[in-house]
Amino acid sequence: MKQLNLAFASALITLFTLSPAASQAADAAPLTQIGSTPLPEVTGGDFDHFAVDLRHNRLYVAAEVYASIEVFDLKTGKHQLSARGVVKSPRKIVFLEDQNQLLVADAGNASCEFLDATNLHLIKSVSLDPGPDAGVYAPQSGIFYVGNGGRAAKTDFSYVSMISVDKQQVIGRIRVEAATLKTLIIDPSTEKLYATMRDKNQVAVVDLEKNAVEQTWSSPELHVDSAMAYDPLHKRLFVGDRNPGKLVVLDAVDGHVIQTLNIGNVSDDMTYDSAHHRIYISSADGVDVVAQDSPDHYRVVQHVDTLGGKTSIYVPSIGRFFVVHTKGEQAKEAGLQVFKVN
Repeated sequence: MKQLNLAFASALITLFTLSPAASQAADAAPLTQIGSTPLPEVTGGDFDHFAVDLRHNRLYVAAEVYASIEVFDLKTGKHQLSARGVVKSPRKIVFLEDQNQLLVADAGNASCEFLDATNLHLIKSVSLDPGPDAGVYAPQSGIFYVGNGGRAAKTDFSYVSMISVDKQQVIGRIRVEAATLKTLIIDPSTEKLYATMRDKNQVAVVDLEKNAVEQTWSSPELHVDSAMAYDPLHKRLFVGDRNPGKLVVLDAVDGHVIQTLNIGNVSDDMTYDSAHHRIYISSADGVDVVAQDSPDHYRVVQHVDTLGGKTSIYVPSIGRFFVVHTKGEQAKEAGLQVFKVN
């Protein structure tokens, strides 16, 4: 009986000292696919980024080769509209709720397009240097930061152009010593902008008060870095490497590497889920869900096939995760996958 009681007590101790991540692992898988929408008319080429309109229940995605903005019902995933002719090669897109506008970094037009979000007609085109791609919007200042120039302009440096959404014009630009900027992220609490410098295998830290690069982080662990996500509470920057696929966790204060782990190759989008302490990373090999056991320890807890889809977005208010894939070797036609977040 004494041995039984000790075993029972040990089981209770184990039960009540489980970490949140361990408890999470005992539950359902983080992502469960609940729907899909075929896109037979999108005949080829990559998708780039999503944008969300919660008020009007709309999901937008940029089709950079098909040269369109595809629109879906946010709740059902049903395809609503394919807008062609207004953009040539859309990349980063941002929805402005207060103005009901869609901002599009258009590499084909070398511009930032202001579109009416309802019918996607052109409102204003703002000229940029060639190759606008990466971007991030700062609602506090009303500035859309867009990476442009560099390789597309046949220079070994790029600019982060500052576009005022109220004035609908460029109000400044920041020089970054890299030919390819792939992802921009802002920490509003510190006024720092982080940029992946793919061709340099580095991350730039930009002071947005001085509008200048203040640090450049290098590490042997950074290689063809592309997608990023950010944990503002613990000051952790998550960077996706390519060839091979790696997740690199950096301390966002000084840039030192905390951990690396294997993920799918050619990651293109990454989202940090603060409520569930997870990172969702979409790559050409599928989606990897990474659990944050602590600010200094991470592990892959799920891998999901996405038919080659590497463009994704998590919408926490409705508990849905979306991935869009193109027509190719893994899929007979393009389509949108809808996942429930558990």
